Amino acid sequence: MWHNTLNLLFISILVGILLGVFGATAAHYFRTGIYFIEQLVSTRFDNANRFILIFCSLSIAAVMISLIKAKFSLIRWHGPADTIFAAHRVDNELDIKSGIASTLAAFFSAAGGASVGQYGPLVHFGATLGSWIKTILKLRISTDIVLGGGVAAAISAGFSAPLTGIIFAHEAILRHFSFKALAPIAIASGTAIVIHNYLWSSSNFMMGLYPGTDIGPMILISIAAGPFFGFVAILFMFTILTFAKIPTQMGLNQFQSFLVAITGLSIIGTFYPEVMGLGTSAIISLTTGSTLLLMAVAILFGKIIATALSLGFGFFGGVFSPALLVGAAAGSIATSVLSWMGIQSFQGPELIICGMAAVAGSVIGAPISMIMIVLELTGSYSLALVSTIGIVTASMISGQLFDHSIFDRQLLSRGIDLSRGRMGIRLMEESITKITSSDVLKFKPEVIVDVAKAEMVKMRLNEAYVNTHEGKYIGKLHLKTLIFAKPSDAIIKYTDTEALNIKSDASLQQAIEAAANFIGETIPIVDRKTETLVGTINEGDLLKMYLDLQGQTIDLEKR
Repeated sequence: MWHNTLNLLFISILVGILLGVFGATAAHYFRTGIYFIEQLVSTRFDNANRFILIFCSLSIAAVMISLIKAKFSLIRWHGPADTIFAAHRVDNELDIKSGIASTLAAFFSAAGGASVGQYGPLVHFGATLGSWIKTILKLRISTDIVLGGGVAAAISAGFSAPLTGIIFAHEAILRHFSFKALAPIAIASGTAIVIHNYLWSSSNFMMGLYPGTDIGPMILISIAAGPFFGFVAILFMFTILTFAKIPTQMGLNQFQSFLVAITGLSIIGTFYPEVMGLGTSAIISLTTGSTLLLMAVAILFGKIIATALSLGFGFFGGVFSPALLVGAAAGSIATSVLSWMGIQSFQGPELIICGMAAVAGSVIGAPISMIMIVLELTGSYSLALVSTIGIVTASMISGQLFDHSIFDRQLLSRGIDLSRGRMGIRLMEESITKITSSDVLKFKPEVIVDVAKAEMVKMRLNEAYVNTHEGKYIGKLHLKTLIFAKPSDAIIKYTDTEALNIKSDASLQQAIEAAANFIGETIPIVDRKTETLVGTINEGDLLKMYLDLQGQTIDLEKR
């Protein structure tokens, strides 16, 4: 007992520290590299035509992304949706090659000026680092521990928000709480912020900007603005997913898709440069200055379209940073409208901060994490409190009318329904071939009743199966039916051709649903393509398999 506890504690500390160090380093150099390239381009080509500059910059990024995709032989990029799916399984390690390639693609997309985010790629890369460490050190720990630690480190260093890192890993990725996962996740998050601040320091432009917030009126305003932020989040997610289908529907190849994206983004960036890239400067401008209503509207729709073009037509990156800017623009719109109506009960950009957190929280499915981000980034308890209502209301609206997050909808398009939970996913993925028995008594249709009955009694079987000479399944034979049958009759006359049978590629979930009202000993498993009998299963094996999966899920989530 003590040995196992100390071993788990040592592994937790080791994994947490390693993930914290690697996560902080990756987050720093990822962001620093992007900013360095952005500054280099803006400094060297300050007087260049904006359209040509953006077009050339995005073209270079497109070439690099194409080379990365070809070099790593990837069919698609991997991101937070893959991390979430991996965390819902006990036997699914993240592909390290895909994680590295996707991170590089996101880096060049953002550095080239595409309207993509940085935090999604960092989250997936942190999780990939966790899988890599587990593989290298040959650690006998569950996948969710290393994934959660990597994610927490990335968020902690990326936002300078260690508490948010811990909560985000549990809320958005793991979607459960367990004590054995808490220690490495907390250590990774804490280590990441310590390493990041010690080596590179960090500055937070939001800290100290809010001397005080009148809670009463702001709560009422937050309640009223919450649904608006929810609908903005739905529009953002819907547009991204819709644009992602267009290249396939139009039959565009990779070059044509990039050309559409580069041309469209160059036009948008020429008139509204604020919506390009990570959008950090635009967020600062919205939260620290006064933005005109029309400009805020232009930023909102411009950012949504630019992000959808970038992600749908070849570039790769996250949606978190774009969602923050879209939310800030939505908050600015709400502030301007309320001011026009004569409602000026707030002292600063409180509603803009609430909009940022509400839209982003709805998009990534992490409202509690966004409340913590407001608290850690602003240092204002009252602002976090009044933002809570808007964040939760927006998440409720988007969750009911759209989905829990954009990642859930992406997985659903692949046939993975996270609403089923871990147990539901495992039941749908687990094949019944493991419990299918090929030891089956079979007869040809012309065999007489007396012979079949004698063989069944000899083998102590109440059920047998009838196949054609070509091996095709006909139906089930019951001993109780043969007892009162004419001995010289052919058994085909007494064969139950309507007996329940299950397709050979059925999942455990499908088999359980099919057998819910079954009465008998065994259920035939039939290959629907060849119409042949593969074997049989029984209710006992189904129940045992279900209980085994249930035990694994409980062990993962609770212990």
